Amino acid sequence: MRVLTRAELTAALAVRQSLHERAHAAPADAIRRLTPLQAQHPTAPHIALAARLHDFAPTHLDAAIDDRAVVKCTLLRTTLHLTTADDFPAYTQVARQARLRTLRAAHPDLDLERLTRDLTQWLRTPRTNPEIRERVSSHPGAPQGPNQPILAARTWVPLVQLPPGGHWKDTTRGARYVLDPRPLPDPREAGALVLTRYLEAFGPASRRDVAAWAGVAQRDLPFERVETVAYRDEKGTELLDLPGAPLPPGDLPLPPRFLGRWEQPLLAYADRDRIIPPDLQPLKLTLSGDQTLLVDGRVVASWWLRKGTLELKPHTDFRRTGIREEGLRTARFCAPHHKPHQLVEI
Repeated sequence: MRVLTRAELTAALAVRQSLHERAHAAPADAIRRLTPLQAQHPTAPHIALAARLHDFAPTHLDAAIDDRAVVKCTLLRTTLHLTTADDFPAYTQVARQARLRTLRAAHPDLDLERLTRDLTQWLRTPRTNPEIRERVSSHPGAPQGPNQPILAARTWVPLVQLPPGGHWKDTTRGARYVLDPRPLPDPREAGALVLTRYLEAFGPASRRDVAAWAGVAQRDLPFERVETVAYRDEKGTELLDLPGAPLPPGDLPLPPRFLGRWEQPLLAYADRDRIIPPDLQPLKLTLSGDQTLLVDGRVVASWWLRKGTLELKPHTDFRRTGIREEGLRTARFCAPHHKPHQLVEI
């Protein structure tokens, strides 16, 4: 069985995530290939696409959301994402399996069928989070408190957030949610599609990696339904991949890229060595949601913007080739009206 080096895995990730060469693609097509983008911070998906696409502007993604080609919803690991409307049912079905087991165990006296029928009808009209909380809490045996009823509703029925949710300048409070009318696929069918999308975007990877990314148990993913090939990493862990998927050489030159908050490549693995060096993992950048800089395909620094100035905080030694140009490109994208644009290390 072929052993893949850490450098080869880093290169494979960069190529599949369009972090090696920018692509020409519409936002929905890019998101389908990249897998759902983290959207806890409104600008994060836009910054993610700007790092990967040629000639991308925030209005392009906003338009895809307005046209309902892309939807904002609660998906993987019970966090907000943007996903393509076509893939939404499959991702929702996979992500809800573990949460359904937890909710059923925690609320055995709840009449789940009655509640689901009620929410399915009631949420055909857009509702706010306070309204959803009150409706769910009114059912005997249902979750109580500020957040649990809302998360439970998003698990029991497929809900999407209406625009301007997901927009670049989404500063609105009182987001509205509505039932997505498409039927959810069979869980095993949905799992096969999600597993295929994952391996296209992040393979080669272990079974544990896929489950950690999706926030589900390994048994929720039908590995037997997807044709795969097997490798091992330098630690001896078995890695699965799709036949014929790109495996570039480990010495492939990788340009610097500035990533947004809670980027999927940083969250896509249980073992994150291919993108976060072990020395940096104690910083817990995936919990803080730091915006990060990749050099040679791995995290080396955090960054933030103050008006037109991109401030860079190094976490390790790294080469500076191409960083100023890429940093100014990112600053111009994020703050086009704040001039002059600068990059400084702190």
